[in-house]
Amino acid sequence: MVDQQLIDYLRSKTKGKLLMSPEQLAEEIGIPTKQQSKLRKEGRFPIPFKNIGRLVYYSIYDVADFLLNGETAPSKEVPQKAPAPIVIKKKGVKPKAHVQDLSHIFMLRAFAQSLEERAMTMLSLAENLKDYASKKEMMESFNRQFPIKH
Repeated sequence: MVDQQLIDYLRSKTKGKLLMSPEQLAEEIGIPTKQQSKLRKEGRFPIPFKNIGRLVYYSIYDVADFLLNGETAPSKEVPQKAPAPIVIKKKGVKPKAHVQDLSHIFMLRAFAQSLEERAMTMLSLAENLKDYASKKEMMESFNRQFPIKH
């Protein structure tokens, strides 16, 4: 249900199209187009993209998958021509369901990855310090047992 609402919301943002431009994506996830470009070039952008000529587009299905799950799976091929829009007969005015903004997941994920890298570095440093302390202790013990005679 939420998936379809999100797809409908994204489709309304793209005026019925199944592809979204980097500018439109920036509005939804809060990552500027230049940052998107940099991450794409580095191969670290989590949302699959499609180059059409020299322009970049994202499938609204991949964007929805990312916003809902924080990750994406390879998407279905997006047809070049959008299917005819589905006409829905309105029964009356209903309050619109609020689509939750989940763009913060991307930022949290990058932050968690950074923390994990730092934690691994700190663990490695701790191991090296233990090893150094142990070797220093052995050397001092050896020097006490076998003092250097001048």
